[in-house]
Amino acid sequence: MSRQALVTIILAGLVVSAFGLFWWVGSYSDRVFAKRFRTRFPEKTLSYSGDQLGALVQSDLRMKYVFPILFPLDLVVMLALAGAMGAASSHWLNQIYPSAAWLGLVVPAVYLLSDLIEDCLLAWLLLRGDPDAAARSVSVLKAITTIKLVSVSASIALTLIAFVGWLFRTEALAI
Repeated sequence: MSRQALVTIILAGLVVSAFGLFWWVGSYSDRVFAKRFRTRFPEKTLSYSGDQLGALVQSDLRMKYVFPILFPLDLVVMLALAGAMGAASSHWLNQIYPSAAWLGLVVPAVYLLSDLIEDCLLAWLLLRGDPDAAARSVSVLKAITTIKLVSVSASIALTLIAFVGWLFRTEALAI
């Protein structure tokens, strides 16, 4: 087995493991939230109101949301996803189109930064427990969530495109 094939197997394993961790944390969080809210709406959708966010920041779940869901679980997930997709896509892009390898690092970094900012703002709102502050922050939180959702989707697409591009290289087929 070539060195490139071994590196690819390791990187693909890291990406799959990161998504497994994402799924596990999401399942855990949904079980916690099912008692009171349908889902962790501030992180998953843009269709909620200031009143809904206000109800969340005053709920009995607010401290469980901050710890352990946002910190450390979501932090670990975002680091795993951004790190695995960044390493994998950058490596594969470097093999097929070296001048674009920086994209493999920048796009997941945008995701990581936006998710971290989103979690910090959400944790601040939850710890504060002020529904008026939450209502005033809805548009900012939604804007950050939009950046996060677009950048994580772009990171996934870039990782898949880089992998398929690497896979169909002539040298890669001779594994």
